[in-house]
Amino acid sequence: MANTREIKLRIKGINETKKITKAMKLISASKLKKARALLNETLPFFEKVQDTIDDILAHTEEFTSVYLDHRPNKPNKKKAYIVIASDKGLTGGYNHNLLKYAEDMMEKENSIVYPIGIIVADYMEKAGYEVQHLKEGHVTDIKYSRDIADMLIRDFKKGKIDEVYVVYTLLESAIRFTPSHIQLLPLDKEEFNTEADNHNKYKCEPSPEMVFDALAAKYVKGVLYGAMIESYTSEHSARMNAMDSATANADKIIKQLTLNYNRARQAAITQEINEIVSGAGL
Repeated sequence: MANTREIKLRIKGINETKKITKAMKLISASKLKKARALLNETLPFFEKVQDTIDDILAHTEEFTSVYLDHRPNKPNKKKAYIVIASDKGLTGGYNHNLLKYAEDMMEKENSIVYPIGIIVADYMEKAGYEVQHLKEGHVTDIKYSRDIADMLIRDFKKGKIDEVYVVYTLLESAIRFTPSHIQLLPLDKEEFNTEADNHNKYKCEPSPEMVFDALAAKYVKGVLYGAMIESYTSEHSARMNAMDSATANADKIIKQLTLNYNRARQAAITQEINEIVSGAGL
């Protein structure tokens, strides 16, 4: 058994670590609250855009749009994947689960990875994927998501990429976060509510195509921003849970070390008493 001095040093070290994990838990809890508020602020606008797209698709004559271009006959379609993870660790299985999910759905030969987060970029490059680095920015910055969406829309219209997916982490509850994905481009009509009375037709000016394209661009930007905020929220929820578990484990270790310390101290006292008794010839 270790002596009392060694045990005291271990207890001190674990207590210092415990202070750090508790502080990180509180920081993540604060950021989690702010991220949820950001997401709730954007939802009304996004829902209104989606409702308007529903109405256009349901109440206008058939029309064509680049945002609905599925390019069925093109061989070797180039697929772009925006994979959103974190720049830091200490999040439990958050990053690992997301990267595994992304790899399972991607074909290495025809895929381009647009990483958001240092961990994604490093992992995908080492795994041999084609990685297109994005400019630096923060996932909670709506301008950052808008710039990325504009770039993807531009490349999609030019035919450089044929499909765009967002791979992110969906926060299902405070303790459950699941890797998920959304097809960003082209848009799928089945994802919208297109059921309507055929007798009630809308007239769009200057044309249904132009109105739809303008709204579709906003829709794409809104979906991407929502996925980024959802991932950011999941990251801090995962880190908060990981730090909570680390703090609980630290308490268990300290409890056991304190017990060992008391036993070692008692053994040392008993030994001293025995030596005194033996020396006195009693």
